[in-house]
Amino acid sequence: MMLFLLFQCGESIEDPDAPSAPIWVIKTAPTVADAHGIRPYNEGNGIILEWHPNPEEDVSGYKLYKAQEDDDNDFILAADINAFSLSGADTFFVDDSVNIGTDYFYYLKAYDQAANKSEPSDTIQYTLIPKVEPLQPSGVQTDQPATFQWYDYSDGSSEYVIILETMSPRNVIWISRFNRPNYGDFYQSKTFNFDGSAEPDTFSSGITYRWCVKSIAFIDQHTNIDISGSVSSWAYFTIE
Repeated sequence: MMLFLLFQCGESIEDPDAPSAPIWVIKTAPTVADAHGIRPYNEGNGIILEWHPNPEEDVSGYKLYKAQEDDDNDFILAADINAFSLSGADTFFVDDSVNIGTDYFYYLKAYDQAANKSEPSDTIQYTLIPKVEPLQPSGVQTDQPATFQWYDYSDGSSEYVIILETMSPRNVIWISRFNRPNYGDFYQSKTFNFDGSAEPDTFSSGITYRWCVKSIAFIDQHTNIDISGSVSSWAYFTIE
């Protein structure tokens, strides 16, 4: 009987089961206005990471590992994220400790209140390139904007996506993906609604509009999803 009791005391019976491996939110295409998954950040230089919360009720947090090469020996702990401080259907983290032009790889591990760690999630990657600078339209416009203009000081962009929407209520007016129009100059421009997809195709007075430019450097050939790019800050304008 004494041996049985000693054996019981030596076991960890509080929670022998580790959480399941976290699952990343699938990355949306560059032409999706309500973007999800790993992607560049509008404000500043950062990479947004987004994953589904683990189903286990006793999950305490997530450990985010990061590397500049997809090699197990190079990954370091980048963040310890408290699960109790997260809310919403999906959990996310903005990694702003990144450099332009550097390949970053990430995976997650969940851990529970008994300190059990899950197996690692899949490894995902992204590389930031310099943002473009939106020029026109901006501020108060007296005429209907005919073109969208921006500066791209890098030579890394091969494609662009313009996203145009109203502010209140938020309504997407135009999303268009196209090859870089001008490879020989920093100055870039594109005719509004050149592809006939804007709805409506004219602007109304008294409404605030905003637009940004996503830059794409490289895509995954299997999914046609960007793995290197950036997104500009928002530019705002109204029509008199």
